[in-house]
Amino acid sequence: MNQIKTLVLIVVATFFLSSCSTLMLSPAEFGWPIESVLKVDDKGFVKEDRYSLSFNTKPLFFEETQDSMSFAGKSIHLIRNVEGFYFMTSANFKNVYVFTVEKNTFALKDKFLINETGLKNPAFNQRPPFIELIDDGNFYNLTSEGIDGGTK
Repeated sequence: MNQIKTLVLIVVATFFLSSCSTLMLSPAEFGWPIESVLKVDDKGFVKEDRYSLSFNTKPLFFEETQDSMSFAGKSIHLIRNVEGFYFMTSANFKNVYVFTVEKNTFALKDKFLINETGLKNPAFNQRPPFIELIDDGNFYNLTSEGIDGGTK
């Protein structure tokens, strides 16, 4: 009788535990084939209709420049890698910022110093497993963990 109770308990526990597991669809690729260059509006927002994406850039520009109005007349260069991380920068930025997505927000994962004097004309390309950053004849292979390979 105890064996039957133990068996029933194991079956119920197995069913309960398996029903609590998270559904995962794998493998999945999240990369965008090319960058989006998004013009910042007069309120500090950018919008990308192709990906149904919009966000406030003011905190990003403030983080980079310590000036709350430095977004005026600027554009954001944005690309998403195959892992789903978003890479962002702008002309005159010294850094590339890597973001993850949390509920209704971009959360900073990391930032990487690229050029102490600021980027002149940055452009991103998808080069799996890297995001390639091109600026003023310099090429950088970026991952969500940092610069891989440095300047070519």
